Amino acid sequence: MRKDVKTGMLIGTCLCFVAVVWFIAKQRISTPEAMIRPSQPADEIQAIAEAPAPPELIYPPTALPQIPAPTDAETQPAQPKNTQSPLIHVVKKGQTLSDISKIYYNSTQHWQKIYLANKKKLPKGPNTLKPGMQLVIPD
Repeated sequence: MRKDVKTGMLIGTCLCFVAVVWFIAKQRISTPEAMIRPSQPADEIQAIAEAPAPPELIYPPTALPQIPAPTDAETQPAQPKNTQSPLIHVVKKGQTLSDISKIYYNSTQHWQKIYLANKKKLPKGPNTLKPGMQLVIPD
């Protein structure tokens, strides 16, 4: 940078600093005394904090609903009623495994799941995707 530009930047920075200091000092001088100190002494504030709540603010406890105990059928693990076929993604031009992971998992961190499920289709590594490839998307 040229010397005169550096000098101008230095002078401008100093002027900004002086303006900020002046503004802060002016604000402190013009601040009313009531805003600086609390209107009540600390003892009064402590007494208010320790005072019991008025009776109209205390609510009676309500009865909790009774929940029936689970039956044996409810405690057994659920068997899948419908076995869904796995999701298949057709690779588009320029897509990466991270892009596909973002689509299905809302995160780019799960690209390795997709790679491991499709390792036979990608024997040379995860960067060998080609448009039109059909990839299995695991759950």
